This record gives sequence, structure tokens and C-alpha cells, in this order.
Amino acid sequence: MKRLFLLGMLVVTASMASAQNCAALLEPYFGSAEKTAQFAQENPEKFAYHCCEARSAFYESDVVPEGAILRSITEVRHRITGESLPADFVVNLTTLSYYAYNFYEGFQAQHYYGNVTYCFSTPSSTHPYLVLRSIDDMKAEAMSLFENN
Repeated sequence: MKRLFLLGMLVVTASMASAQNCAALLEPYFGSAEKTAQFAQENPEKFAYHCCEARSAFYESDVVPEGAILRSITEVRHRITGESLPADFVVNLTTLSYYAYNFYEGFQAQHYYGNVTYCFSTPSSTHPYLVLRSIDDMKAEAMSLFENN
């Protein structure tokens, strides 16, 4: 019975996620696939907002945005294991979770009240830079996505 319930929750999450892959983006935030699916079922609107926030954290670029702080992608560390991303990391925005890595603690929190954008070199990716929006820009983009869905 429990497995059937979990399967049902995963189906709900998958249907909400569609091409956005919200479950993959938010699983590190909630701690497990089971908790992610449960939250999605119980709080669909909040889940949708969290998904918009996770999707808003990054974008890829061919140039370093003006005023951005340039860092190596190897400075990004997994929050649980502490492992650094490899220099040949290939960006996939549908699965790269803002919550799985130290983007907030290691970078944004250093300039919480500033409008600071970080840019990470990703030479193996289609676009050579992964841009981490400032907290202000990330929240504004998330609200825009949420309101337009």
C-alpha cells in the first residue's frame, strides 16, 4: 500500500514537473524523492514556486556579464559530500540543482544585500559560462515565472 501511495505521489510530481524537471531540481531541497513528492502533492502551489525559484537561479552565457564575479566551476562544492565539480563539468539546466551545491553558502551569502552576480567558467559546456543570478534577480525572475505559469 505504501509503495502504491509513493508511486501515486511520484506520478503527481512528474506530471507537475513536465519538461521543467522540478523533482530533480528540488529533491536536494527536500532531502529525498519521497519528501519531494509528498510536498508536491500536499502543497502544489508552493512546490510550483520553489520550482520557479530553482529554475531562476542560473542561465548560460557566451560572455561574462558586466560586473559579474568570475570563478571556476571547480569552486562549486556538493553540499553533502563536499566534492567539487570537475573542471570539465557540462551544464544541464534541467538537472543542475541550486540546492545540491554551495551556490548560496559559498557565493551569494557573501553579498546578501548586494546585487552580485557570479559567473562560473564551464569550458566543456555548450556555452562557456554558467551565470548564478544575484539573490534579488533570482527572486524577481522566480516571481515572474510563477505569475506567468
